[in-house]
Amino acid sequence: MQLKENFINQTKHLKVAIVHDWMFSRRGGEKVLEQILNLFPNADMYYLFGTPDKVLNLENKHKFNASFLARIPFIKKIYKGLLPFFPIAIESFDLSQYNLIISSSSCVAKGIVPPPLGLHIAYIHSPMRYAWDQEHRYFTKIPSFKRPLEILRRFLLNRLRIWDITSSVRIDKLITNSQFVARRCSLFYGKESKVIYPPIHTHFFQNNTKISCASVEKRKVLLFGAWTPYKKMFEALETLMQNGIQVIAAGHGSELIKASRKFKNNVEFFINPLDDEIPIIFSKAHTLLFPAIEDFGIVPLEATSSGLWVVAPNQGGTKETVLNEVTGFTFEESSKESMLNAVLKSLKRDLLEHDLNNMKSQVEKFSIENFQINFTKEVLMTLKKETKF
Repeated sequence: MQLKENFINQTKHLKVAIVHDWMFSRRGGEKVLEQILNLFPNADMYYLFGTPDKVLNLENKHKFNASFLARIPFIKKIYKGLLPFFPIAIESFDLSQYNLIISSSSCVAKGIVPPPLGLHIAYIHSPMRYAWDQEHRYFTKIPSFKRPLEILRRFLLNRLRIWDITSSVRIDKLITNSQFVARRCSLFYGKESKVIYPPIHTHFFQNNTKISCASVEKRKVLLFGAWTPYKKMFEALETLMQNGIQVIAAGHGSELIKASRKFKNNVEFFINPLDDEIPIIFSKAHTLLFPAIEDFGIVPLEATSSGLWVVAPNQGGTKETVLNEVTGFTFEESSKESMLNAVLKSLKRDLLEHDLNNMKSQVEKFSIENFQINFTKEVLMTLKKETKF
């Protein structure tokens, strides 16, 4: 608390703007955004569109400024089709009055136009997945003259990649949420970054004090998060069901709705759970399955904090957060057999006191306090390097 107060006092003379992409749900990026805003109580907030008043839990009141896209009717349903307009929208913000701009970006927020005497620090959750390494997973149809719209789509993605690279020049300091994302930023933008892991509420989940003694047959696997195609949640659910494993499915997204219709009689569903429901959901499971490569992955750490074994790929962000045979079990992301074997191994493994101690030690590395220490230190160091401050 003292560190936070000292930081606020050291930066209160600055005019600060915080920029984010969009806000329709409270995911990992929004949880990081909350902590950044809490460090700058007088900062103004800029975003493309969304409902920040419904998504964010903030300690202070901020002035929120949405882009012109927010005025489009039914924007929540159609915004994915407006991707080519995102760069125009993010560049339309007038930030000339600010000394310090901090962007929180997994799409275009890092592409703001800072003033000549302003400092731009970008926290990158991920480079645009659909424009870079995940393009072929999001857009599975092969371009051909029989599919002119697909050719147009690929052309627009090419233009978007060019903008993404050129806009990265406007960043004075690049911060990434994992070594995995840092590697991709180096590859795509040619820029080195400082890794600062996102924070998790290590004291929010209190149900890890009891040791699991349920029979193996009654132990359940939890699938929790954003149910989008690249996260492979629906595929993982089908695999578990085919092998007679009891499942709890929670989170949000179109694929979760589809799953709730197909497996409504065999799976326990929690759609769009509230914050106070999450500990209850975790308490019902023995294992969390996180099936796809993720940029970082806050949910697996929250599960570890709740005393669950985590089964996740030995790649991407979870390679940095899941300790194999200590806090969870890792598998090869491309192999369903490897994933299933890891799940079965976790279900057979009791949860003992020393396992809980190992989990507690691991999650403490990712506490809110550690995030505040590392983030404020990096901001102050960057400010100090700039003679204009």
